[in-house]
Amino acid sequence: MEHRTQLAYSADIVESVMDARLGPRSDEHQRWIAFELRVEPAASVRRYNDGFGNAAYLITVARPHHEVDVVMRGQIETTLTDPFQPPRARPTALGPGDTADFLTPSPLVPSALELVTTAGPFRDQPAFDAVQSLMHLVHERFEYRPDVTNVETSVTEVLSHASGVCQDFAHVLIGLCRAIGIPSRYVSGYIVAGADPDAPKRGADASHAWVEAFTATHGWRGFDPTNDLMASEHHVKMAVGRDYHDVPPTRGTFRGVAEETLAVAVTARPVATTSSSGR
Repeated sequence: MEHRTQLAYSADIVESVMDARLGPRSDEHQRWIAFELRVEPAASVRRYNDGFGNAAYLITVARPHHEVDVVMRGQIETTLTDPFQPPRARPTALGPGDTADFLTPSPLVPSALELVTTAGPFRDQPAFDAVQSLMHLVHERFEYRPDVTNVETSVTEVLSHASGVCQDFAHVLIGLCRAIGIPSRYVSGYIVAGADPDAPKRGADASHAWVEAFTATHGWRGFDPTNDLMASEHHVKMAVGRDYHDVPPTRGTFRGVAEETLAVAVTARPVATTSSSGR
């Protein structure tokens, strides 16, 4: 897997600072085997963990330059082949901090009467079933259109025109889940489709977004309203937060007088694995 971010400037700038969330994030369903982060020109790179447990990097280029190239390369093992199967042990209930973060309104997912009204009929379903029903609803009612929203678009704006991209679909599903008391969080990551005909297609070869909802039966599980399916071994998680505002892959600023151009390229492909007779 490779994620390349290239920033170009129309003139030399004095200094640039970038905050990046490009992994690795390991949990019970994915394990990073290899990870590398390369920055050109030479930069100060400081790793830290943010408040949601994501690996983050503060990248600073403190000398004149006219471009910045940030490349993440990694290899990840994903293991969630059946997202419908409950875990062996009953999930531990969320603590007060997670409940506050993922059950209350957030900057891009404010409370809205339409969310409460739309989600209301699903309130009496088992939570895991309710999230699936709401995922289907978002997929059916909202049109995938990449030209009507941006990274600052809130869920109330998306509801007004019923269209958007994966980020917007995720925000709507988060808002619907929270409206009926199901904790939910935004996930940024990638889809690895390859030649698998059963793999999700929309969102491949680009940054993708979906939702993780917490239920008493399954714990945190992923729901992808853009592709109308559960997140599985095809989904690679990079970071989680209340909404997109918490987990953009990169964001930053620069000091100087110039116009900035951004280009992003993502390559994600499956790697064949073999097992030996001794395992």
